[in-house]
Amino acid sequence: MTSDPLLIVNDLKVYFDTEQGVSKAVDGVSYMVRPGETVCLVGESGCGKTVSALSILGLLPQPPAQIAGGEVLFKGRNLLELAEEDLQSVRGREISMVFQEPMTSLNPVFTIGYQIEEVITNHEGVSHKEAEIRILKLLQDVGIPSPKERIHDYPHSLSGGQRQRVMIAMALACSPDLVIADEPTTALDVTIQAQILNLFRELQEKRGMAILQITHDLSVVAGIADRIYVMYAGIVVEEGSVWQIFRDPSHPYTMGLLESLPGRREKGQELATIPGTVPDPTMKPSGCPFHPRCSYFQESCRDQFPPMCNFGDDHLARCPVIHAERIA
Repeated sequence: MTSDPLLIVNDLKVYFDTEQGVSKAVDGVSYMVRPGETVCLVGESGCGKTVSALSILGLLPQPPAQIAGGEVLFKGRNLLELAEEDLQSVRGREISMVFQEPMTSLNPVFTIGYQIEEVITNHEGVSHKEAEIRILKLLQDVGIPSPKERIHDYPHSLSGGQRQRVMIAMALACSPDLVIADEPTTALDVTIQAQILNLFRELQEKRGMAILQITHDLSVVAGIADRIYVMYAGIVVEEGSVWQIFRDPSHPYTMGLLESLPGRREKGQELATIPGTVPDPTMKPSGCPFHPRCSYFQESCRDQFPPMCNFGDDHLARCPVIHAERIA
């Protein structure tokens, strides 16, 4: 794995104009993905994970969305500055995306073979016969049984797990360098979730692609991630390796997420929760956005937006209070 980043999201700001005011869905987010690694964006629903990922590929309608600042560098090019035609050549070929709900992502009136072939022929000048050979290999790689028969099936005739495997096959059709997976197992039962996550791991080892995984489930993250970025209210509050985040969490929000995992409690014990609610993105608190819910709250948290503090070995967290405790 090289140390040169494949993707750099730097101080990205994505705002939405609403009747209630400007919604700062992503408010200065930075993260990076290196070739061949799996990076996970973690946080509650509404924290800005998906919005930041959709911005990478220019998939947000503008308006109501507006890119208010920042840059998205992929192989050194700022994707936010590309013309639509140039960005279209990146989508699917160099960066692909697996969405959360395959039934709404697949077109119900076309066969799965046709939809995968469309991805290939849009980017590569191959014949129908050559495309079909590739499609059969893709379906085999993602574990679809009897691919010769399935290639003519429509999405409604497949199970949820099979539809998600088809979405993964579409994402891999042009051998992209980066796959963005947006909660790809949320709509699936636990057994199928594990199968899909194992599939991602096997395909990554085989193809050497990088994966940006978006999830709210820390139990999913533990088994797949190389590095983790924890998001809250449109910002990154902590980043580090899997070991650092799980063994030495350094932001109160990360601590709260970990404490709320069922495995952290004895049988019969009540699950831990984080008090309060996620702030409305149109009315964020001053200072640290987590301060109204934080057990480490100090008066300075109300007024001062917290900087990223270095806890060593590229482990950063946006909490000067805990940082001061650790170095004291």
